[in-house]
Formats: sequence, structure tokens, C-alpha cells
Amino acid sequence: MSLPKSIDQVVRISAVVIACSAVSLTQGPPAPSANKKAVEVYKNIQVLKDVPSDQLIPAMQFITSSLGVQCGYCHVENAFDKDDKKPKQIARKMMQMMISINADNFRGKQMVTCYSCHRGSPSPQAIPAIAEGRVQLLAEAVEPGAAAQNLPKPEEIISKYVSGIGGASAISKLTSLDAKGTLEAAGRQFPLEMFVQSPDHVAMVTTWPNGTGGSVFNGESGWLIFPGRPPRPMTPADVDANRMDADLHFAIDLNKTFNPLKTARETKIGDQDTIMISGQRQGLPPVDFYFDTQSGLLVRIVRYAQSPLGLNPTQIDYSDYRDVSGVKLPFHWSSSTPTGHTSVQLESAQANVSIPATTFEKPASEISKTGP
Repeated sequence: MSLPKSIDQVVRISAVVIACSAVSLTQGPPAPSANKKAVEVYKNIQVLKDVPSDQLIPAMQFITSSLGVQCGYCHVENAFDKDDKKPKQIARKMMQMMISINADNFRGKQMVTCYSCHRGSPSPQAIPAIAEGRVQLLAEAVEPGAAAQNLPKPEEIISKYVSGIGGASAISKLTSLDAKGTLEAAGRQFPLEMFVQSPDHVAMVTTWPNGTGGSVFNGESGWLIFPGRPPRPMTPADVDANRMDADLHFAIDLNKTFNPLKTARETKIGDQDTIMISGQRQGLPPVDFYFDTQSGLLVRIVRYAQSPLGLNPTQIDYSDYRDVSGVKLPFHWSSSTPTGHTSVQLESAQANVSIPATTFEKPASEISKTGP
């Protein structure tokens, strides 16, 4: 099932609002896209001129995660194209250095990134730290997946998962979903509603104190919305995530979507024994899935979004599985990135309901809350 991953959209929306502030659009620009270079869409781009314009925001997100800072560390508020702050000048030099290291030593592959040195701090750590549990971590690194060959095959793990949530027959009968609940962010709760029309439409509406926002994906294009702001086109990673979110048959499509799938290792998540499998798709970062070894239920997904500077990770943890039309869905999930954490608690979910087509249209500004 793909419904739980919709919370990932909430984190991305927050991250985009932060990251968008770090760049300024040119007068009357085209929307960011893979067909326009960053220098054609944004002002005063000096280093990442030739990257696709829809990859500039993910690059800014990667910098905030790697250095543990926000936009104001490098940029002048409301004048983000200005070069007044020294950290911005340094950041440009660091990006050039990183690009050169990878080009000269790793054939251009992203082997060295901002995080390689910064590790969540604005200043790189020159002296190795002595951390609690370091010996154990090193021991695990020496023998990764030593018993992997004795673990169940991915097909067996997925089969147990499909059976655990209700079986392929029940899953295949799902065509739509309307779920209501609350989003918790920064210690506050906000009303949330999600609409899924399989196989490729999904929308999420969050009611903030100053209006409604969220995300809309119509199978081809998607937009992220906050109150008082124009809709922003989804990045390629957003589109990829929403495409999976819209597939209500995701559990029975896993074997077809990801090829190859490999059993990686057994590991503990809290007090749960889990088994991890990693899935690959051509030209895209891997996705890691963690399943409870007893129940077979999915308890965690780790996804990675590509950017010009490195991979942006998102971890989603699921719990509180409840029956909806014969299929068990997690009614609670939390999503974590290097820069933030949110969680959702569902109150109700209805399957196979009629959802107006207008729900998935591009919003003019705020999302209109329309549903069955």
C-alpha cells in the first residue's frame, strides 16, 4: 500500500518553502523544469548554472541538511540573489571544490558531497570524534549482511506482507481512498485530508491557521502549495513519490516496480525485529523497505531523492494498522528528514468512494477542500 508515504509530501512542502527562499526567480520566468537550465530561471546563479532548473531546490535542501542551517545562513532575507553574506561566497567555492574532486578522482560520480565533511555542522570537523557505540558500529560495518544468504528471499517477504495486510484479492479491489486525520508538526496539530484515485492521482489538503495548502498530483504533473504562495511545480523526486503514492496496489506491484529486489539484513527498529530489502529502478536512487519478521507488516521505508549535490533521505515509520475494506492500513506514521519531523494520525478512511475530478486539478493558489 502506498497511502502512508503521502506524509513524505508534507515534509517536502515544508522543505520547499525554506529552500525556495534561497533563490530568486527572474522577471516573468518559465516554471522550473528539466528542459530549462537553472541560470535561465533563477537570478545570480554562479556555480549550478547548467543543472536542470527543477533540481536547484533539491540542491538547496541538500545543503541545509548537510550543514544543519537554514536559508538565512547564506542569503539576505527577501533579497536572495544578493551576495552580501560571506557564507554564500564560501558555499560557492565549496561546491566548486566538491565538483572538482569528484570529476578528478571519481569520474564525476557523487562520491564526495557536502555531508562528507560537514556532517550536519556549518564548520567541518577536522578531529575525529569519540562517539558512544562507535566500536559496535565499526563491527557492524566490517560484516554487513553476513547472514544475508540465509535470509528469506524478497519474494517471500513481500508475499508475507501482502498476506498480512489482507491478500492480493482485497488489495486489487481498491480503487480510491478518502482519509481524514491530523498532521502534527512543531508540536501543533492541523486537520489533514487525503484523496487517492488509483492508479495515478493523489491530493493532500492540510488546513493551516492562515489557509489551506498541500499537494496535488494528476498522474503527469504535480504542485506543492502553501497559503498565500503560488503553486510550485513538483521536483522529479516529488513526482516519483506521488506516482507511487497514487498506486493503491503498490504492495502487489512491488516485484514489478523494483528490479532487482535484494534482501539486505535483519535489524531492530525499537523493539521490533525487522528484515530489510532494497529495491532498485533504472536511473533512480534505491528504496529500502523494512518488514516486521513476525507479522510481515511494513514498518519503515527509507527513500532517497536525487539532487545535483547528493541524495536527500526521507525515513517513514508506520504503525497502528487498521482494517479498511478488508485491507490493513497504518493509521499512524511519522516522517523524518535531516531537517525536520512530522507525524500523522488518521481518524477515518473510506475506500472506493467517488472523488471529484476537480480535486486533482492545478490549484490557482490555495487548495479548495473538495471531496465526496
